[in-house]
Amino acid sequence: MKVRHAVLLALAAAVTLTTVAAAGPEAAKQHVVIDMKIAPKETFVLTPLQSGALKRDSGRITTVSQVLAMSGRTVMRDGQKVTIFNGALWTLEGKRGTLTIRERSEWVDVGSDVNGDGQPDSVALGTWKVVRGTGQYAKVAGVGRSGHAGLGRIWTARQEGFLTVPWGADEKERRARSRRSFSVARLKRS
Repeated sequence: MKVRHAVLLALAAAVTLTTVAAAGPEAAKQHVVIDMKIAPKETFVLTPLQSGALKRDSGRITTVSQVLAMSGRTVMRDGQKVTIFNGALWTLEGKRGTLTIRERSEWVDVGSDVNGDGQPDSVALGTWKVVRGTGQYAKVAGVGRSGHAGLGRIWTARQEGFLTVPWGADEKERRARSRRSFSVARLKRS
């Protein structure tokens, strides 16, 4: 009787643990940075700041000309002219896939020409959101913030935020096998 009771108790515990584990998140959030050399290079490097499904990637930015052709809306805030660009689409074609993000940025002039190229310098802050992706970026969602330095003919940016990667079927199967083997081992000990 005690053995049967112990087996039922172990079985109930295993089912409970399996159910709780199965109810875990179906996606993993990963902190990333995207460093962009927009002009004149038109290149990017995506660097994960923590381990996860996404790996370091680099490649070219294929939509720079479309972004440069956008017209912004100028407003005055406390006496400072701010130019707002809403809806810039950045398409990043890397070795591991293509990632497209939509960005809203607000630019202000810094009142100097630091690098002496004859062009006014400006800086911007913004926000971005993932629109679509292929390869390692397929079904990825995410948001973040951005900072830009437009030094006349030289333009760099840093996008930092979180990308959420849905677990693929292989990860779900690995987790299911792990739960099953844990449950079997638990029953054998009882």
